[in-house]
Amino acid sequence: MIRNFVYAVLLIMLTPCLYAAEVVKVKGKGVLVELRGDPAVSGDVFYLISPDGKRRGLIKISKVKGEKAIGKLTKGKAAPGYTLEFKQQKSAKSAAPSDGGMASPSMNDGSGTATRAYWGALFGFGMDSMSVRVTGPPPTNIDYGTVAMTGTGFSAKGLFDYEVFSQFWFRGTTGVETFNASGDAKCGVGNTDTCTAKLMYLTFDFIARYVFGKGSFRPWVGGGFGLLFPASKDATALDPASISTTNVVIVTGGFDWFTSPTFYIPVSVEYGLLPKSDEVEATWIAVRAGFAVPF
Repeated sequence: MIRNFVYAVLLIMLTPCLYAAEVVKVKGKGVLVELRGDPAVSGDVFYLISPDGKRRGLIKISKVKGEKAIGKLTKGKAAPGYTLEFKQQKSAKSAAPSDGGMASPSMNDGSGTATRAYWGALFGFGMDSMSVRVTGPPPTNIDYGTVAMTGTGFSAKGLFDYEVFSQFWFRGTTGVETFNASGDAKCGVGNTDTCTAKLMYLTFDFIARYVFGKGSFRPWVGGGFGLLFPASKDATALDPASISTTNVVIVTGGFDWFTSPTFYIPVSVEYGLLPKSDEVEATWIAVRAGFAVPF
């Protein structure tokens, strides 16, 4: 079930990447573009991005009709299959790049200032899993075996993104993460209560991301870790007194969808692995989405 869930989320997550504006025909200096949902108006200037992610040229849009646009090649070269990336205009005081405009600058916040940092929010839905070895109370400490528990949790976090290099980004998040799991077996004193673990954590997450491409849709993969501080704990499967500050190893991937030069929608799928012991093993698979704007 979890595997099918992950496949479905990945399909949904990656599908938008197939619809970035793309060059479909080139004749002399004329370039025909299939917009595929990307915004464009007459006068817009776009970088031409080759399949290997490099900027190969510049075009200026002269006409837009429906989902098609006609542009004029002003620099470099164009070829069918190239995708488009919006080019921000620099202010008069901005220095021209040394490579004649084909460098890979950060996004522009509209004021002529290059933007490398963004802030926003992420909201998530998680599938939580836990297995707990249940024992009776002392002095007998009867071993009742391992109980498999599942459930769903939610999260709300603030987000900070920073472009360290062109394709290497740092993401930090902080906020609330809930972990909820339950099973049919009995726990608690005398094994009379249903096995449950209802936890709420204050989290601080640190993720390194490798970003592919520079267009409107930017898929990425990454990994990192998080620090979890329990804010509330209600459990029969565990001794609440034993629940303390912990950490989580994070493996994640997703995409950033730039709907404009100053706004994007971050979407990710995350696998979290909490520390394993002889008695407890816990993981989560979370889907997160939100918004981000220049910091």
